[in-house]
Amino acid sequence: MANTGTLTVRVRGVPFPIEFADWTHDRLYHTVEFEGTDAQEIQVFIGAAGSPIPGGSRVLTPVDTNIPRSGDTGLQEGWEMLIYSIQIEVTREMARNAAQQAFSLQDTTTSAGAQQFSRNTHLGGYDPSNVAGGVLFDFLRKTYHRFQVNQKVQSEGPVSKYPQGSGISVFGTTTMLEAANNGIPSPRDQSAFVLPIWLRPNIAYVGKLAPQAALGIGGASAASGPPFPTIGGYFDWSNIPATNLGFDVRETLEGLLKRPVV
Repeated sequence: MANTGTLTVRVRGVPFPIEFADWTHDRLYHTVEFEGTDAQEIQVFIGAAGSPIPGGSRVLTPVDTNIPRSGDTGLQEGWEMLIYSIQIEVTREMARNAAQQAFSLQDTTTSAGAQQFSRNTHLGGYDPSNVAGGVLFDFLRKTYHRFQVNQKVQSEGPVSKYPQGSGISVFGTTTMLEAANNGIPSPRDQSAFVLPIWLRPNIAYVGKLAPQAALGIGGASAASGPPFPTIGGYFDWSNIPATNLGFDVRETLEGLLKRPVV
């Protein structure tokens, strides 16, 4: 009986056949941190697990990233990827009671008064009377994204053009309950490329998130507490000033991934 061999297909834009014994449908992802009043560009895929999170100081963990090494050195030998979708997700909002306190993955309340709290993403908007607040509206409307391979732009646009297609979807009857997403949390609602972006070994790749204006600025402030002064505006959350607020953003590359099996 003839040996049928490994199933291969031709992919538009790729000069060689894809053998599905070597490739799987998978994702590479990476997380960065923004803080209130940030205006600088933050680069995604710089630093693997164990490195400081871009934009912050806590250490990246496997829930933050699964890239084999920092994107500025490219994929390792034996790895390749055909990217068919890029997704950008705000994974949480964080608050602290002191600007000098670094954000961590674990929320804390200590006897010494150091506190950090996290919550799901809220939409927000510049309305000082809305004490629920939120970061998503401000982030989506101000931030521009570029994905580059070998210093060449392969995809770019406002963050809202890269819907996350996953995340939290909640129904409840509690007053002030809110869970916002960058698009509908369904894989069918991700943005897909007709032609893939090709990542090859040892060729640098990076995502760039660049606010075009400072995040979370505006609103009236007045002393009220304890422990936080009141501030209105995009980051108006539990009477915390914008400089004590932040949020984590995860960028995901989805498509066909080739990596060593041994």
